Amino acid sequence: MNTYFLGIDGGASKTRGILIEASGRILARGATGGSSIIGLPHAEALAILSGLVQSLCARAEVPVAAVACCGLGLNGIDFADEFPGQHAALAAGLGIAPERLVLVNDGIAALWGASPAPAAAILQHGSAFTGGYRSRHGEERLYDHLGVGETFDLRRGLQVLVARMLDGRAEPTPLLDAALAHYGVTAEDYAEALFRQRIPWARLIGTAPLIFTAWQDGDPAAECLVQNAIEDYALAAKALIAHTSSDAAEIAFGGGVIQQAPARFWHLLVERIQARFPRVTVKSPSLPPEHGSVIMAAYAAGTDPVLLFQSLQRSEKEQACTTA
Repeated sequence: MNTYFLGIDGGASKTRGILIEASGRILARGATGGSSIIGLPHAEALAILSGLVQSLCARAEVPVAAVACCGLGLNGIDFADEFPGQHAALAAGLGIAPERLVLVNDGIAALWGASPAPAAAILQHGSAFTGGYRSRHGEERLYDHLGVGETFDLRRGLQVLVARMLDGRAEPTPLLDAALAHYGVTAEDYAEALFRQRIPWARLIGTAPLIFTAWQDGDPAAECLVQNAIEDYALAAKALIAHTSSDAAEIAFGGGVIQQAPARFWHLLVERIQARFPRVTVKSPSLPPEHGSVIMAAYAAGTDPVLLFQSLQRSEKEQACTTA
């Protein structure tokens, strides 16, 4: 009799899922809208998550009741006092027995997908910053998941720098006109448009490629922003590596901002980290978070996480070859 595992990654803008056999063979995968929560899950999040579970199982012709364990990494799983109510409500909403649902913050799911190494860490910078670490499998912990320690965001840094260029506190560079054109405002309108939230959010968080292009073109303002980002990422990496209790850990950097960075950025970041930790491996996440969730679920059911990780990597390579 086959054993099945479900893995789901639920974020603010999208939710992705995967259904596998214990061997690592992928039976179904899917994506839908955002399902993040604050406090107890609301009806819309439950409907999105339940719909994805039902869809995956239907496509694979596997009854939900036959799923041995479901791993759910969900944005909004942040506080110990809220967890019992969240877990109970989500298990009921998904139609999965509570003992078969492993519920974690989505940062933990991302860590499971980032690396098979026992000592590992992840730092992601997309719409927000998330981080996690472990010294061995099953001891995953979040890192500054509430964001109170802050991480330098070159997109927010650009917003401040544009204002300072306009008011005389910073020397204008070509990055100024490029930023104003991207935001769709004039120099005269910028401050009020930003303060009154008239610039679309998508434009505000979509400036990383613009900054990286200016940086590669030698713009000194972009140079300052990028160097500040590298320095702060390296500082977070130092703390994360220390938390793994290993100077040979693997640390993965992901998220839209970092993934859009050019090769030169990666070279400088790796150089900065390995100058202090020469045995540390710096990499991109090996598998997406929904794969991390399914590995986490299988581990909770007694499966070797490293072997399953390798099986899923092979499955993805075979899939890529088939669709190429």
